[in-house]
Amino acid sequence: MKTGNILLITGLVVVAAGAVLSMLKIEPWADYTLVVGAVAVVLSGSLRMRGK
Repeated sequence: MKTGNILLITGLVVVAAGAVLSMLKIEPWADYTLVVGAVAVVLSGSLRMRGK
């Protein structure tokens, strides 16, 4: 697998974990995980565009 795809999958998993934390009302950690997941998804998109 390419690096962009791996980063996209891990980013989506982190975003899903942040959503679960948000539903459980664990607020500071939910915010941090959502931000890290969003950054990972954006970076994966830039890596995938650079590879084309």
